[in-house]
Amino acid sequence: MARRRAKRARSARPEAAKRPVTPSSPKAAEIVSLVEELSSGLGTRDGVVVGRGLARLLADAYEARGRSVPDWVAELTGYYRRRRTQSQRQSS
Repeated sequence: MARRRAKRARSARPEAAKRPVTPSSPKAAEIVSLVEELSSGLGTRDGVVVGRGLARLLADAYEARGRSVPDWVAELTGYYRRRRTQSQRQSS
């Protein structure tokens, strides 16, 4: 009976909550697209690791030059942080 309630609760969620959120910045969206294409033969987790590493590399490069991290890099970092959380929930 608890399974029915859980299934009913999942099906009552809005559809937007089920779709992955893509970055609104064109630069960040393009990088996400490229990472997904590059990692298409790998598992989802490996693609997320590549994307997270790339986002961290970009943020570190801006900080090393004494510049503020652009919004699109912060958005990219946030995207892969959310992706990690979602993929961990799916694997559980």
